[in-house]
Amino acid sequence: MSREKLNVVIEKMKEEGLQFLEDLVNTDSPSRDREEVNRAGDVICKFFKKHQITYRIQKNEDPNLGDFIIATIPGVKKDKILLLGHRDTVYPVGTVAKNPFTIKGDRAYGPGVSDMKPGIVTSILAAIALKKLEINQGEIEILITPDEEIGSPSSRKVIEAHAKEAVAVFNLEPGRPDGSIVTTRRGSAHLEFEISGVAAHSGTEIEKGISAIEELGHKIIALQQLTNIEQGVTVNVGMVQGGENTNVVAPGASGRVHIGFQTIEQFEEVMEKAKTIFANSKVEGTSGELRGHVSFLPMVKSEGVKQMYNIVKRHADELNIAITEHYARGAADAGFPASLGVPTICGMGPVGGYWHNENEYMEMDSFIPRTQLLAQSIMSAFEQYSK
Repeated sequence: MSREKLNVVIEKMKEEGLQFLEDLVNTDSPSRDREEVNRAGDVICKFFKKHQITYRIQKNEDPNLGDFIIATIPGVKKDKILLLGHRDTVYPVGTVAKNPFTIKGDRAYGPGVSDMKPGIVTSILAAIALKKLEINQGEIEILITPDEEIGSPSSRKVIEAHAKEAVAVFNLEPGRPDGSIVTTRRGSAHLEFEISGVAAHSGTEIEKGISAIEELGHKIIALQQLTNIEQGVTVNVGMVQGGENTNVVAPGASGRVHIGFQTIEQFEEVMEKAKTIFANSKVEGTSGELRGHVSFLPMVKSEGVKQMYNIVKRHADELNIAITEHYARGAADAGFPASLGVPTICGMGPVGGYWHNENEYMEMDSFIPRTQLLAQSIMSAFEQYSK
């Protein structure tokens, strides 16, 4: 079956695909809202049923998070390619009512319209096209997760279990604003901390108090100074709270820290320094505790990643799609399969930008071409990696 025919089949699904995208974007799905994330899953499953795609729901062990959706398109060989995407967004319930899916000129707008609901849609369209033409050499598996925007706390082990059985993985995060795809990503860790002090009346007995907030100030400065932009290490104290009232010496404070890193070794080094900061107090009488671990593993540009990029680049040239490779400072699920040594590529979704912003957009003219690019690349990945 010719690759040209595959492109035609995908082109004919454009309107249906855009309606699917509109329905999905117009379903609120904040990560920590199990009910809403599963409602977005219902939209996806309805589309699977319409196209007779076999799928199953895997219940999340965390009762507060959405379930997993795993769809399968059988192949003639045992080899499997995994298409990976998440349906949760950073936007709270009610965002859709204020900012629904709209198309203005050459762009579509709405919550999750780039990160990464169109990636889910295009992965499904590509798989359906390959199924219709019966040209997939092996099995295509689509794994749709519920919690990527909060670090994939429940998804990591599920992704790794499915990825280790695959010969290649395509992660459908959005294409960068310049059209590039991702071959390198930093890892990410989200940490929590608590600081204890002693309460006292700040007017009459301030000398009897020991301020956790005063100690917090010292620790914030020390933590932020661990950032080394040149080495690709960032440390950000992004959330803090503490104290009881303005006339009370603060008996407690807490917060959250994000660490971005290029290698696990960098994280381990920074983590040791952070632990030292919490083991030693500047304000006598206070104590601190730091908790947390790596959320996303880094996506290192391995030989397998290079091979996947070459496959995609070749088909991009054939389709007259201009792409380059991109180093993303943000982390994503692609780091999990890449760290297992499975050939992985990321940023394969339609082109967009302003992620996590009310102006988030998708370039309309990238929707079908990126779907065609994915389908062509899946075919070639089977050809390269099938035994």
